[in-house]
Amino acid sequence: MIYFYVHTDNRRDLDRLRRSAALAKGMEAKGIDVYFMTTDFRAATYAKTLGIKRSVGIEDFRNIAQICQRGDTIIFDSDEYQEMPGIHQEMVAFFGHFIRISYDPNDRPIPGELLISPYLHGDEIIDAILIDPDYFHDGEPRVEALCFWGDADYEGHFLQEASKLQLLGLHLLEGVYFFADYEERLAPFFAQIHQPQDYPRLLPFAKLLLSASPQSLLEGVAGGARVLYWPKGRTSYDPLLGELGVAVWDGGDLEAARKVPAELLRERGVEYALGRLEELIQIKAGGD
Repeated sequence: MIYFYVHTDNRRDLDRLRRSAALAKGMEAKGIDVYFMTTDFRAATYAKTLGIKRSVGIEDFRNIAQICQRGDTIIFDSDEYQEMPGIHQEMVAFFGHFIRISYDPNDRPIPGELLISPYLHGDEIIDAILIDPDYFHDGEPRVEALCFWGDADYEGHFLQEASKLQLLGLHLLEGVYFFADYEERLAPFFAQIHQPQDYPRLLPFAKLLLSASPQSLLEGVAGGARVLYWPKGRTSYDPLLGELGVAVWDGGDLEAARKVPAELLRERGVEYALGRLEELIQIKAGGD
């Protein structure tokens, strides 16, 4: 059994969830038993939309100790421990293998843990970029131009800005945490609105993708879309998006959108991460 924990809440996008779910789904495909934990229950339900067989919400990451046993293996995608001095080291000591996912370029592994990071290299580091392998495909586009702002709009920023998109002919993919009245209020600005559960069948098959979610932009790149970044602010993904040459939307038309080569993402994807995990801690098909 491999445990996962991902920090989620209704004011944040689900970039952590999607990248961790990609790795968990890859493990399940190889016959590895996965128990996937999120902070909130809605995110746990949504994880099943992404292909995770067993996912639960646990409200507080400190509840992990009530589910796991000493010596288990966990893959941990959260920085909540930073608010509680000493708990990071305690978790590393509790688990037989503690594998942390971090896209912070300034992060470093502490003794006893493995770190999955797209920016770092070393014996205790797996330099992977986690994207669902199913998103790399040669299929035909299912939508000409798609907007995915992200999963959350708690402050109403997207709602205020959406009128700028009215003449662009975009479809909208709603976020998991959008408020109940958003579909009605946003309908005048988009050619069609799609539900959050449509994400796996739609976003990787967009011909053009405008998004404020950096993980979703990478998934659009994997699917062959022309992509355009609508940043909400600085994120840990920024150096990676810059390296790939992803264009930033200027608030006008969509002409700057460009197709970005996906070779780097494929070469350092889930299969690569699983291979490194097998080398380092003997996580392998049919095993735990």
